[in-house]
Order: sequence, then C-alpha cells, then structure tokens
Amino acid sequence: MTAAQPFAFAIDAQISPTVPGGTETALLALLHALRNHPGGERIVVLGLKGHSEALRPFLGPQMELVEYPKHYRWYVPGEADRRRLGPFWQKAERLVGPLGGTVRYLHGRYAHGQPLSPRARALQRVMGPFGLAAAVGYRIYHGLRYGPPEALSVAQNEAFLRPLAVAGVHFPYPLHFETRLPFVYEPWGLPHRHMPEAFRPGEPEWVDALMRKGCERAAMIVTATRWVKRDIVGAFGVPPSKIAVIPRLPPPPERVDTGDPADALGDVPERFALFPAMTWPTKNHVGLVRALAQLRDETGHRLHLVCTGRTDTPHYEVIRAEIARLGLGEQVRFLGRVSSIRLDKLFRKALFAVHPSKFEGLGLPVVEAFQRGAPVLASTAACIPEVVGDAALTFDPDDVGAIAAALRRAIEEPELLADLRRRGSARLATSFPSPERLARMFTTVYRKAAGAPLDADGEKLLAEMTA
Repeated sequence: MTAAQPFAFAIDAQISPTVPGGTETALLALLHALRNHPGGERIVVLGLKGHSEALRPFLGPQMELVEYPKHYRWYVPGEADRRRLGPFWQKAERLVGPLGGTVRYLHGRYAHGQPLSPRARALQRVMGPFGLAAAVGYRIYHGLRYGPPEALSVAQNEAFLRPLAVAGVHFPYPLHFETRLPFVYEPWGLPHRHMPEAFRPGEPEWVDALMRKGCERAAMIVTATRWVKRDIVGAFGVPPSKIAVIPRLPPPPERVDTGDPADALGDVPERFALFPAMTWPTKNHVGLVRALAQLRDETGHRLHLVCTGRTDTPHYEVIRAEIARLGLGEQVRFLGRVSSIRLDKLFRKALFAVHPSKFEGLGLPVVEAFQRGAPVLASTAACIPEVVGDAALTFDPDDVGAIAAALRRAIEEPELLADLRRRGSARLATSFPSPERLARMFTTVYRKAAGAPLDADGEKLLAEMTA
C-alpha cells in the first residue's frame, strides 16, 4: 500500500448468506454498514469458495470481492479415522478387489462426524435396516463436494494476500487462517468452558487452543458485550486495552414481500411464542419444552411454540424425543430455515419471543425481536442481562418452573407485553450503534490493528470501545 492508495483491510467472509445463524447475521450486518460508509477505506471481502458471488449484493463501491482459494471447517472428531480403515471400509476394499484404491480415496473424503441433514435422516428412517447406506452416501457426498479441510500455509496465504494490498485481516468468527499480517479477531464467547458437556469428545480442548492462539496473536480483539470481554481476559490473560466492545444490530429487516410461497406464514397457529435458534444444546430447547408441559399441567394453558433455525444437529433428535415423551407434538412446531421475510412476519405475529439460552456471546434473536416490536422473555445466562437491560422478562434457564412462570405471566398479563414492546424499542435506541457508527467503530479498530494513524475522533472512539 503506497501513500496514494487508500487504507485497505480484508474481511474473511467465508459464509453463505443463505445459511441463517448468529455469526452469519452479524457479518452481514457489518457488510451492510460498511457498504455506505463514507470513510474512504477500501474493504476486500474474502468469500467462501463456490459461494462468494452470493455476497455481492451486500457490497458497496469501496468493497471488493475475492474468493478465498481453500476452505476450512469446524472440529472433526474422527480426524485419525481418515488414515485408518474401519471394518466397513475394509470389507468394501476386499469386495472391489483391484479397485481398492477407489475405496481408500472415498474414505479419505468421507466426512467423519458430519451430522446428517434432515433430508438424509428422513431417508435413513424410510430405508429401515438399509439406513446405513443413506448415512454413508450422504457423508461421502458431503466429503466429495466440500473436501477435507485444507488450510493454506503461511507462505501461501502471504502470496494470496500480497496482490490485494491490505494492511490486515478481520476474522469475524473463531476460525482463522495463518497470516503474518496484523489481524482483528472475534471469538464471540467461550461456551466450551461454561458448558463442555454440550460439545463432542475432544472438541472443548480443540476450541480452547484455537481461541487462545487467535486471542494471543491478534492485534485487536472485538467482542459484542463486556461480559464476553471479561470472560476472555480471565481465560487467556489478554490485556483489556486490546479488546474493543462493539454491540451489534442485525441488518434492517426485509419488508418487501414478493409473494414467494416460501415467505408465507403457512399454517402457524393464531397465537404462539417464537423461538428462533439452531438446535444446539446451549440453546436449551429441552428446558423450554419441559416448561411448556409444566405450564399445561398446572394451569391448562396450551401455549403453541414455533421454532425456526437449523435442525441438522445431533441434539435435534434429543429434542424430538422429549417433545414426544411430554405429549407436546400438537403444541411445538419446527419450521427449519426460513427466509428473512418469513422470519420478520413470524416476529410480528408472535405473542412474544422467548430465548431460554444457557450461553450467548450476544443473542442476536433477542435484538431481532426488539427490532420488530416483539416482547421478549429471556434467560439470565451469560451476557443476556447486559443485552436486554430492563427490556425483557427474565428467568433462570436452569429452572423449568421459573421458565413456566414467565410464560404464564406473558399469557395472562397483556399489559406486561405492551410495556415490554415499548422497552425493547427504547433499548435499541440507547444501547446499539447505528449502521454508520458501526462502520466507524470497525474501521477505527482496523486502523488501530494495522498501526495506521487515527484522528482525534478515532482516538476518542477507540478509548470508548476499549474502556
């Protein structure tokens, strides 16, 4: 970068915008904010291989899209199994005789530990005793399509980044590639330390090593809440002055209804509570459905619950089993992934949004509910009290009775819901940055990480974020 060139920074945006999730939503909100930022910084967006073009609608004139040449993915518990054929694969190798090399190639590409998609699980159930073939076929397909993780070396990354003339890289999630450039790191939170039982064997240790390395090597760290900042300082001994706190709003809700059937509400109940979250153990779906059953048994209230978000997790089957055990099949519906327009409609139609999570680094669904005027019932876990302030009815997520009591109040006290709507709107106005300020906050952190000069306003803003 010469004196004639504008300051440039790269964002590792290896996501698909069509996949709903907190990290994806937060990253798209940042791109949306930077799109119209007048600061003059050039932003290079590193897209996901094979999906990068889907990010183009989120970019502005000062933003450049470049596809990262490789891809990497989360912890795979069976990494050692890639080199060792199990009994199934040994038998397959013997059956094909001289074509055994093909079996070894497919085994190397087999997505060990990859959870089955909802469609693959349904096919597995239909196939009965032959369901193993569905599981094997799906994981071979997944491995062939996405391949095993193949991280570039430091030298390869330098060769890739050099022509882009960027002063550093922003990693907006825990995964990151090796680079000698200064980088900004967003670990989001340390759920593996607070709820290790929710992770697979070996995963908490792997995650801890990943985040420790990222936090120690980063020039700057960004967290969405002060609670997470304190957690990281305590866990890894990072100087507080290295961590900037930047609260995050989701992108503005899409309100243009094109008439696409996928955006319709469908046959959702007339009155329901909404819980938008992926089916991870930390989200506490099980605690919520138990509270629904207690509410029904003690008061007669049969509250309908509509859940959105990915269900392709191993824990989804645990949730389904609990719903069946409690006889809640008529009250609980999982819609899976939904469009942003449909989600907006669900928020606006719901009696209230409920968020019983046991761990959050921010809790974007709560903020999305504030944006759309939905009253919020939320847990007191982790950073959630910091996020909601006095704008939510809160409860202990480990106390099923407390969750049931909160649900009962929401059903029986309409004036409470009206008050929560007002408080949610006020919370947005006072505690979250506008898109313009969000862009300014991040570009200030980028400049600080790269050692670029800051003007007086930038120094003041940096002091506020790192205080």
